[in-house]
Amino acid sequence: MGRFKSFSRWLGAVGALSMVLAACGGSSSSSSSGSTTTAVPKTITVGELLPMSGAEAFVGQWFDHGVKAGIQAVNAAGGVMGAKLVPVLEDTAGDPVDAVTAWHTLQLQKPSFVMGPSSLEIMGVINDFQNAKIVDMMEGGTTQLDNMQYPYVYRVFPSDSALLAAEAYYAVKQDHCTRASLMYTADANAQAEVPAVVRAFKALGGTILANEQITAGQSSYLTEVTKAFAQNPQCVFFHADPQTAATEFANVRQLGHMNVKFITGDTGASLQLAQAFGLSDAAKWMVGMGAPAAYPQSQAAFLKAYQAVWHTNKPLPASPAMYDGVVIAALAMTAAHSTNPVVWRPYIKKVANGPGTDVYTYAQGVKDLNAGKAINYQGASGNENFNKYHNVFSDFTVVQFDTSGNMHTIDTVTAAQVASTY
Repeated sequence: MGRFKSFSRWLGAVGALSMVLAACGGSSSSSSSGSTTTAVPKTITVGELLPMSGAEAFVGQWFDHGVKAGIQAVNAAGGVMGAKLVPVLEDTAGDPVDAVTAWHTLQLQKPSFVMGPSSLEIMGVINDFQNAKIVDMMEGGTTQLDNMQYPYVYRVFPSDSALLAAEAYYAVKQDHCTRASLMYTADANAQAEVPAVVRAFKALGGTILANEQITAGQSSYLTEVTKAFAQNPQCVFFHADPQTAATEFANVRQLGHMNVKFITGDTGASLQLAQAFGLSDAAKWMVGMGAPAAYPQSQAAFLKAYQAVWHTNKPLPASPAMYDGVVIAALAMTAAHSTNPVVWRPYIKKVANGPGTDVYTYAQGVKDLNAGKAINYQGASGNENFNKYHNVFSDFTVVQFDTSGNMHTIDTVTAAQVASTY
């Protein structure tokens, strides 16, 4: 998702402050060498930097649901070495400038690790995690981080480059669409996706007929829809927030073009977007991408925690990955016998990648670690194995809503199929 300039040059004072906070706050319980373990704090602050307002507020809700479920799972199993996780949430408003303010406020709470922000605002603060020596588990697909070199940042959800390749593969191989138009909102977040989907679609033999940029929040998109359908595309790749989508697809319907597949990414797993599209039409013509639950045991543990917090067994999209991020961080602290990020950060890949005994829950991981075993956490969102750029990869499900608003998996695109587009 988005491309934004870093604001770290004019936030030097913030970076300096964060170093002090990380050194003297509740997140420090061990010497930096890891050779000596001191008293564990009674509580461990989990920071949340999420877009809880603005156009991407529905995404922030997804992420927050997963974080809270992860905290529930860890605390129900006794916490981290007896310390309970306590969340502190700051709203980034989906904006890199507002993210800086939110980050500054969050630092005063001395978090041991941070969940978020999403791609839309990550570039406003990404350098500050290294400066503050605070681990960040972020979710969002911006291709700008495919080869990232930020030691304290880990992405728990696959890159948009893989997600968009899955969209293209579904379009060509499963929907038999080789002539497509694009309708993406004009913001940097959406436009960053365009090159990746175009590349993958062309690599599979597809032709792009039109590439229409949509300005969010307008009262009509009749001109853009007319241009997108001028050469009779067999499918349309799109990206829009629910409010914009409602107007856009009313215009599609008005012009008589609601007769081809409209393909989008993980936002297509959002009921809000399907409702904006219109459930009767979404059930026929809109598909999105979701990450499959690769491990039933992990999914069962996630759903138990999710039910305990949110009183439903129908989790919001993308929430399993944030749940996994909390569990991985807690297991890394347990393995390191420390809540100091400088000490436990190197243990993230040790507990997530293995080698070791496969574990599917936080409680199981703690039990094995306390027994002196090496572990390999297998998550509710997939294997969560981080590569050298701290990215993860998985299969994708193709999802669609029915007329009652229930989401169903209608197909799967495997990681190997995604790789075939490169």
